[in-house]
Amino acid sequence: MAVVFSRLRQWRTVVQGLQINPGWQLSIFVLGLAAGRGLLGELAPFAAPTAAIGALFFHPSSCFSLLAGMLIGLAARPSVYQGVPSLIDILLVVTIFFIARRYQKQLTDSWVAVVFFVGGMSLIIKFCFMAISGVQPGFLPALLSESALAAAFAIPFYYIFRDYPQQKNLFFILLLILVYYGLGDLRLGSTNIMEVLARSVLLVVAGGWGGGWGAAAGVILGLFSGSLITALPRTGFYAATGLFSGLLKSWGPPGVILGFLMSSLFLSASYGQLDNLMGHLLASTIAVGLYLVSWRFLPFIPGREKKESGNVQPLHAEVGVAQRSKPLEVLCGDSFIVSHLEQRRLLLTISDGMGSGINAARESRIVVKLVEQLLGSGVKPEAAAGVVNTALFLRGGEESAATIDSAIADLDAGSLEFLKVGAPLSFLKRGKAVEQIRSICWPAGILDEIDTTVLVREIIPGDILIMASDGVTEANLNEDVLDDWLYTYLRDMPLEDAQVIADLVLKYALKIAGYENRDDMTVMVARFCREEEVE
Repeated sequence: MAVVFSRLRQWRTVVQGLQINPGWQLSIFVLGLAAGRGLLGELAPFAAPTAAIGALFFHPSSCFSLLAGMLIGLAARPSVYQGVPSLIDILLVVTIFFIARRYQKQLTDSWVAVVFFVGGMSLIIKFCFMAISGVQPGFLPALLSESALAAAFAIPFYYIFRDYPQQKNLFFILLLILVYYGLGDLRLGSTNIMEVLARSVLLVVAGGWGGGWGAAAGVILGLFSGSLITALPRTGFYAATGLFSGLLKSWGPPGVILGFLMSSLFLSASYGQLDNLMGHLLASTIAVGLYLVSWRFLPFIPGREKKESGNVQPLHAEVGVAQRSKPLEVLCGDSFIVSHLEQRRLLLTISDGMGSGINAARESRIVVKLVEQLLGSGVKPEAAAGVVNTALFLRGGEESAATIDSAIADLDAGSLEFLKVGAPLSFLKRGKAVEQIRSICWPAGILDEIDTTVLVREIIPGDILIMASDGVTEANLNEDVLDDWLYTYLRDMPLEDAQVIADLVLKYALKIAGYENRDDMTVMVARFCREEEVE
């Protein structure tokens, strides 16, 4: 047994080193499976846009999980057109996938090109096959409709997949929609996945936004749940259930579940036969379980943030810093400062001077000192950025430019303010979820005026903030999205020690840069915790 556990630990280390997230890969596989099986009426418009957009924007390991799921889903789905085997759908998806991978750079930057590519390939390949195989006439209107829908769905898919780390809410909704249409008919004992998902969505919407939105969601779910005969009674049931579930929203999840169960039991009389009644009760029970799991583990469930913020606890911060100068340079052009301001506020600042060496170090040190003095004197972050910008601009324009990357943590209120002037994105890690914080603005000292925006986020015990200069975030010049490697690396990192995380991020950045850093590198990590967790 000891040998078995040793092998398992070795495999876990290998998987973590490859940066493979099994949960993410499973989600992508299910997404592909649902897209392959998904039907909208008598048409199948989901597989083609999913294959194209996934091939364009997913990491190779993820996009091949997506393709495998779609192929299985297509093979298990009955043929849409009479006399046309499912093999033609498989051929279409594989062709779109590999052409999209081949011309990834040309298609990535234009959603219009993707729309015409998806719609055109769907129409051409299926039309040629049907015309050659002698399928009975009358297929063209349906084929045109299916190709047009596939092209239309490519637009939201493009938006979500292009920036899927930041669009996790929309990605989650897309996954639910595809599972609803693609896997909804699969049985779960005496019920099916469609019934369970519909009730789970009602609970989430009613718990997040109240009974009015719950009733509206019930109407939408009911209208799209099947034929007109079955849709009308389901619409009434879902609308009433969503309304009653949201009436006790102020009590939190227990109140939402109580309202849901009471309305489900009250309306159970509509299920006349015993088999239907048992399926109804089973679907409601599973939906409650899924809602509780979602509330516990998904950080973007609506209403959860408000509940957590109502119980603010004083925080403490552990800070770690790792830095490396550009080769052959005596001084690092990046400067940083960690300062404790009044009223238990913690200031973390990184500044990257233009260029490298002594001149860059001089300008970046001026920036961090000015920021500390101004914010410590009670100056608002936007005003402090304006003062620093004016000072650098009067010193010499672009040659005196530098970035400002500041985070001001209010340890009593549990809030975090970000001031970014020409700085790369930062990362706020909460468990497995990683949020990217970015703001587009020129570095200080280039323009006579700058337009800054202060971003505010809530922090709770266990949150980890990672800030870095562009020498770290853009270490991998071989990728189209330069900072995507850091997002993936942080998402799967199980460690919580701030200094260890800073050291590992710097070492990994050097590794993917080929151990030849082309710029100064600085990583600053802050872990927020309760007082009793401080060693």
